[in-house]
Amino acid sequence: MSFRAWFLVLPAALAFPPALQAGAIHGRILTTPIPSPSKGGKSPAAKESVAPQRRVKEAVVYLEKIPEKVERKLTRRRWWKRAPRLPRIVQADLRFTPRVLAAAAGTRVEFANLDRVFHNTFSVSAARRFDLGKYPPGHVDTVAFDRAGVANLHCDIHPQESGFVVVLPNHAFTRPDSLGRFTLPKLPAGSYTVRVWHPRFGELRRNVTMPSQGDLSVDLTY
Repeated sequence: MSFRAWFLVLPAALAFPPALQAGAIHGRILTTPIPSPSKGGKSPAAKESVAPQRRVKEAVVYLEKIPEKVERKLTRRRWWKRAPRLPRIVQADLRFTPRVLAAAAGTRVEFANLDRVFHNTFSVSAARRFDLGKYPPGHVDTVAFDRAGVANLHCDIHPQESGFVVVLPNHAFTRPDSLGRFTLPKLPAGSYTVRVWHPRFGELRRNVTMPSQGDLSVDLTY
């Protein structure tokens, strides 16, 4: 190999150590069961497997624990990129939007009143207890979520308002699309626990083993 080739390959090898190059966990969250093949007929599974899944986009998929090297890589800030803005929940049309927000422990979340009426946000959850009091239209406040768990959100002025902040133990989390498909960050080989939380369907948990090469496919069904 020429000197120039080594010069090009070496930085990439240093930036992405072999231990972190194994693969990613991807799969589907199914909230609508796929029918079994009918006797003597064609299986509807192929068609149903790509059908939209009921309310699946409200789910949060995450890994219970990841290596410290992976967490550092996920939280590394690139000097050429702007600092990401805080995740935000807005109150508009007498509802929290998004209804479900996922964030790693230690994240500060903005709460903004975009309605034309006064609002309030409070939580009595073990993950985070707080009460922002009553505030006028245009008001913005922030809350730090330092402990993993689920913080249920309410408004004491409008009882119909409800929302959730799902606080994760690390940054290896994602949200599925309307078909239930998801992809988690790349991981080194080893044993992991994939968990799913949904405000209506509850929790799922699966122990998996990441191979030394290639991705791992995992489907979870409610």
